[in-house]
Amino acid sequence: MNVSLKLIALVMSCGLVAGCQSSKIHSTGITAETRPPVCTVWKGISYSAKHDTPETVSEVRANNAARAAYCK
Repeated sequence: MNVSLKLIALVMSCGLVAGCQSSKIHSTGITAETRPPVCTVWKGISYSAKHDTPETVSEVRANNAARAAYCK
């Protein structure tokens, strides 16, 4: 299974886990009820430009950009 499919499976399963979270107010003032549940567990991913392959860096950047766009 390639990295993209694993990432998609992870993101989809995060919604199930996030449904159990209690209500909290985030630093933006958005409550857990109004924010998409996946955004509470879908965190940005870090990478090492020195040690990771260009493909990995590109996929991590794409994931982080997708999260930023979806969880505004």
